[in-house]
Parts: sequence; C-alpha cells; structure tokens
Amino acid sequence: MEELDLLLEQHRRLREAMPRTWNAFFAAFRELRPVQLTAMGPILAGTSALVTAPTAGGKTEAVMAPLCERLLRNRWNGLSILLITPTRALVNDLYIRLYSPLEQLRVQLGRKTSDHGVGDDIAAQVLVTTPESTESLLMLRREELNFVQAIVLDEIHLLDGSPRGDHLRAVLARLSAYRKFVGGAGFAGLQRVAMSATVADPLRLAACYLGDHATIISVSGQRELESKIIRAAGTDKDRAHAAIDAADAFADIRKMLVFVNSRKQVDSAAGFFRFGRFAKVPVHGHHGSLSKSKREEAEERFKADEEAICVATMTLEVGIDIGDIDLVVCMDPPFSLSSFLQRIGRGCRRLKGRTRVLCIARDRASELMFDALVWQAGRGMPAGPTPPFRRSVLLQQVLAYLRQAPKNHRTRTQFLETFSSPVPPPIDADLIGEVLCDMVQTGMLDQHGSIYQPAADGWSFIQSNAIFTNIQPNPVEITLIDADTGQSVASVAGLHGSKGVRLAGRSFELLPGGGPHQHRVRAGGEHQDSPKYHARTLPYAFDIGAALAAYLRIEPDTLVVVDVGESAIIFTWLGRLLNSILAKSLNRCGYAVEAGSFHLKAPRNSCGKPIELLRDGVAHSLADSPLGELPVDRIVDLGPHYRHLSDSMQRKAHEDWLDRDFLGTWIERIRSVRTISHESESAADLLELI
Repeated sequence: MEELDLLLEQHRRLREAMPRTWNAFFAAFRELRPVQLTAMGPILAGTSALVTAPTAGGKTEAVMAPLCERLLRNRWNGLSILLITPTRALVNDLYIRLYSPLEQLRVQLGRKTSDHGVGDDIAAQVLVTTPESTESLLMLRREELNFVQAIVLDEIHLLDGSPRGDHLRAVLARLSAYRKFVGGAGFAGLQRVAMSATVADPLRLAACYLGDHATIISVSGQRELESKIIRAAGTDKDRAHAAIDAADAFADIRKMLVFVNSRKQVDSAAGFFRFGRFAKVPVHGHHGSLSKSKREEAEERFKADEEAICVATMTLEVGIDIGDIDLVVCMDPPFSLSSFLQRIGRGCRRLKGRTRVLCIARDRASELMFDALVWQAGRGMPAGPTPPFRRSVLLQQVLAYLRQAPKNHRTRTQFLETFSSPVPPPIDADLIGEVLCDMVQTGMLDQHGSIYQPAADGWSFIQSNAIFTNIQPNPVEITLIDADTGQSVASVAGLHGSKGVRLAGRSFELLPGGGPHQHRVRAGGEHQDSPKYHARTLPYAFDIGAALAAYLRIEPDTLVVVDVGESAIIFTWLGRLLNSILAKSLNRCGYAVEAGSFHLKAPRNSCGKPIELLRDGVAHSLADSPLGELPVDRIVDLGPHYRHLSDSMQRKAHEDWLDRDFLGTWIERIRSVRTISHESESAADLLELI
C-alpha cells in the first residue's frame, strides 16, 4: 500500500507542477509510464539530460510535456524548442503525434525538412526537423534561431558514431555559440535533452551532445522477450513459408513486421509471405529505394489493416507509427546489436511487458548469432571502441561556419573556441589546425594572416547542396515512373532485362519510353527479377562479436584458439576493423595472418604463444598504425566529403580509426589461452563463425 501511495503522490505533484500541459498530454492515459515519472521533474526544472529507456516507453511525452510547460510558464517568444530527429519520416511521425496536444495548448508546431519549409507566415514555437535542416537554418536563416531556449535530440543513438552524429555535434556547438552571442549576458544557455534507447556509455554520449553538466536519467525495464529461433535454408520462398509455419507457435498473431537485410529481399520475398493462414492477408513492402509516396502508402495501409504483413529493411527500425505489431520476424541476423534492439522494439506494444520475435537463421552461424543477440538483448550494449570525429565532417563544418559568419571569415582562434572539445572522440587544436592547413593547400580556403575565408573551390562547395549534409549521396539512378499515375515508384541502379521487375513484392511491366534516367512501368505480369541497387556490404559490428563471446561464456581475459591442421584460428571478437589492423601489423612483422570479423587466422607454427603474438601486433599497431595502407572506407563510413581531403589527410583520416586506448586495454586484459582441437565438439560452433 505504501508503494501505491507513493506512486499516487508522484502523479499528484507532477500534475500540480504542470497545470497547463497535463490534460493535453496525459488526460487520455490512466497512468504515467516509468520514464515520465522519472524524467519530467528534472526537465521541468531546466536540467539538460540524457533520457534512456526501452523503445515505446513514452520518452517523447516525458520530454515534450515539461518543455512545453516551461514555454508557456515563461512566455518564451518565437521559435523556442527545436526537436531534431534522424529522418524525414520521423519528423512527419513526431509532427502528427504532437499536433493534437500542442493545438490544445495553442502552441504553434512546425516542421522543416527538404519536403517542408518554414513559411514566413508561420510563427512556429516548436519545430520538428533534421540535423541537415537545422544546418540550413543556421547558415541561411539564423535570425529564426534567435530565441531558441531548448533543443531535443530524438533517437540520438542512431546518429552517434556516424558522420551525421559528428555533424550534429558541431552544429550544436555553433548554435550554442550563436545563441550566446545574440542572447547577451543575460542568456543562461540552451537546455539540451536527448532521448535514446540503451547505450553502452551514456556518460560519454551525454557529455558529447549535451555538455559536461548533463544528467543521466535512465529507466530500466527491458520488456520480456518471448523468442523462437529456427533454421531454414533454401530459396526466399522456402524461408518465407518456414517463417509463416513457425509463427503458429505464437498465439493471436494478426500483424507481423518482417525484417530483411537487403532491398532485393523485400522485392523478391514479400509476396511469398502470403501463405498458410496468411494466404489472403495484405502484404506490404518497404525499403529506402521506393519513392516517398510508396513508402508512406505502405505505412498507412499496414497501420490501418486489421491483419497484414509488412516486409521491410532497416527503414522501419526507427519509431515511425505503423500501429501495433503482434510479432517481429528477423529473416537473418542484422549487422549490429543496436539494430536488433531497434527491430524487436517495434513489436507487441499492446502486450506492454512482453515482446515477441521470431528469428529465421540460414545456417548454424546465423543461429548462433541470433542466440547471442537474444541473450544480450536483456543485458544492454557492451562497451566498444569509439569512432573518431571525422576530418571530412570538420572540413564541411569549417565552410558551413564561414557561410554562417558575417563577412564570411573567421580566425583560427574562433574555430578553436567553437569546435574544440575534449570529450571522446576529441576535437583538439591539432586536428582543427591540420584540417585548416589542408584546406588552404587544396584550394578550399584562403588564409590572410590569422584570418580564413572560402577560396574558389570552397565557394563552389558552399553553393552546392553538399554543404548541408553528411549523408552519402546516391549515385545517379533510374527513376521508375508509373505510366498510369505519373508518380515515381522507385529509384534503382539498373534493370536486368527488358520485360519487367518485381518491387516490394509486386510485379511491374517495363514499358517503352522515358528519358535517360527514367523508365515507364505499369503494374502487372509475373516477373521475378529485382532491379539492381547500389549496395554496400556491411561487416558485423563489434557488438555482435562481444555478444557472441559473452553468450559462449568466453571470459574477457581468455583467448580461444582452435587448432585446424596447418593453421590456428584465434578468436578475438574484435570486429573486422581492429582485426584487420592486427593482421596488417603482423604481416609487416613477417607473419601470414588473415582477418575475419571475429577471428585471426595464422600459421600454426607462429601460434605457439598466441598472447605474445597478439601483443606484438598491438605494439606495432600503436607504434606505427597500418591503417593508412588498409581500405578503411570499405569497413567504416568516412563521410561523403572524404575525397575533398588531400591524399596525406586521407591517410590521417584512416589512421584516426585506431582506438589506441581500447586496443591497449584489450590486450592487457588477456591472461590465458584455451586451445581446442578442431575435432572436438566444443570447436564445432566456433568454426561455423569463420
């Protein structure tokens, strides 16, 4: 009874503290969610905070209700709250979710993406936008940001560690400096709030994007995971039918969200799920090469259907509202643990404390990965290496800052004051100085004493759309146009034949006509070929290896070595990048070592003392990084502006990816070796992973 009384008292105090916004946000709900009870008080008090909680835990309301209360209480003028989210689809989703409560409060809500501008006649007080559109405002219409009081970063874990995360970090630094300048001595600083699922290092994440004094508000309560893992090989059709059969293990399944790892799988396999007891239900397809209208149509129809299946790539991992899902199906392991957590977080919200997932493995290796992902899902994210702040992003930010600045010039000191940060990954004076010097040498900047301004090539960059973004641009593609409606259906890299294609489970006839980059199509026919796409093969992330090692009960201080005749397989679990670094360093020392995602393969005669071998590899890597000689751009995302760096700076951009602290700590922790014969039963699963 005391616990219930305490809960009621919390509700009462929060309701009294938010008299203006309570009904608009919470009148329709019987009770507050745990994250709302925990987070709203500090945010209402003006605290900058990282709010972490499981997917669908009510974070948006926990953040926006107290911020809107502050807006109304303090009578903030003009555009006061920026809500920055990773994708245009999420902008639209959040706009729809917030429209009703903010309309009740008479708070003007706006959205800005490349699809939506902020009209001169709209005085938005809360603006939902993306990092790229925030950049556009800061460069071209910065006066609209003169009264911003709070910034909310939605799904920040999806950006952290990527070029877009680096971009956002620098934009926040520039926006804070600008607000301080226009706000004068009386400006107390921006309140920054970030929302995230579980992250490995919340302290670093908060310091990186929110500042040194941000509070961590973490709410546990990962929903119970009801999982089933089966193995199904064969064709896409065979595997789809196996998934439908296996779904019978779960009661009361009406709607399924099926995740696959490629657009081709969506195209070819979507129709195959119309089978068994789902033979007559609608099946929708969703991937990034479909036109915006086709994606939104799939989302809306799937949400409205009482029974349906949607087959999607990572485009539906994030929180676009597609209604309640009874079962999430993963047709193959995703390439990272964070991706798996996003996928399973979409499911079974009406069950509250439970989510259901069906995993379809092709072979024993992917079955093991699913076992590890499910096991690790209840234990959070393992700590891993920290990606560097990319030099290519700093190049873009230097030019964006110059475009923003009066008279388009800045001194080295001003760049340092704006961008420098000791928080990992650090942005230090040496990095900034090296990039400025390189930009002068490559013709991007002119330097006059201590003053920098854009040179001819810099102005060309500024005047292009590239200045706004750190998203990799799509190569020139063919747009498929519906001959009956005139609307775009999809953008593709090429077509296999001249008769027809299958897109998102539907067949289309290819018609004559169109321009060099367009092709007319019409729904119909029985075509099976998916179009060609520009694709990039992703290696498994570090967190997959860490999850596998933990699931297999391999202690962090132990190396497992499998003896396979003339070779020895050393399981490091470090991921492709760090293993490639070690292999290259050992190659320099005369050892014929090969790298995989989870292991190193070495000649047996060089592995009498594997700990010493790896210590040599680490020591040589730390003394003379081999990354300048490795195709790092095939393993990690160096950012779209990487090619604007000089050759020598590109080499340094490669070398930045050596996390010396992480690698040094890892090798120091290794204390023992467990050698296993390849014929032993315990080696069988390990060898499946190589």
